[in-house]
Amino acid sequence: MVAPLLFGWALIAITTTTSYALPAQNKVDCVNYKTDFSVTTQGWIADHTFQDTYDMTSDKGIEMKLMPPTRYVRMHDQQNLPYNQYEGSGPTFNASTYMHYGRVSATIQSANVGGAIAAVILIADGGDEIDFELLGGDPNHVQTNYFWGHEVLYTVNGGFHEVPGGAVYDSLHTYTIDWSPERIQWFVDGKLVRTRERKDTCDASGVCKFPSEPARIQIGLWDGSIESGTAQWSRGPIDWTAHDSISAYIKSIESECNPEYNNIIG
Repeated sequence: MVAPLLFGWALIAITTTTSYALPAQNKVDCVNYKTDFSVTTQGWIADHTFQDTYDMTSDKGIEMKLMPPTRYVRMHDQQNLPYNQYEGSGPTFNASTYMHYGRVSATIQSANVGGAIAAVILIADGGDEIDFELLGGDPNHVQTNYFWGHEVLYTVNGGFHEVPGGAVYDSLHTYTIDWSPERIQWFVDGKLVRTRERKDTCDASGVCKFPSEPARIQIGLWDGSIESGTAQWSRGPIDWTAHDSISAYIKSIESECNPEYNNIIG
């Protein structure tokens, strides 16, 4: 691993909270991003990312590259499901500030190889998370998910959605998360594909298992091949004898911080 590379700004430390709504004096500093990655990476951190895993291009923004592991060893679990012993290396880009509710749109072209996952995430330090995930082995769909950090449950809160207008790895599509204290909405190319209401996440004791902590925007490309269950979900594992590298593209990011819960600084 290498030390994080900082693009533009210093990383701002934010104290997170699990409250439903922050008092005005505790608003987080939040930037309204409008980044064209063909032009600049200002305000974004390449976190634990090797230089050879990304390049800037003039037409599609950042080319994110999943590089093969130093050793490729195919394994099988007790059910004879395949996985790889070692994972490939891909980039992760983080916003340098947090957001407490708001709207994020990312224009992305996914990888075209099963086992490679391109992701757009809002992720909080306490484990709250809201996702779009694009699986290289599925050209016509995108998956959505969210996690409540106090009780992270897999295969419970996911959604599965068709992406019209061409394969997700043949052209750019725009994926939007609109996050408010009351609901999360996911959009594909401007069309609403899913809504999750906070009130529908509350249990009998009144605990609402809904993401509510300040979160960073995160974009990345990762290898889902090193655990058999994840490899099957991601349409992998990757056959690294067939690939020198695997690419996905992040063209642009736009975000709008909710001014009621954020101190907007840019």
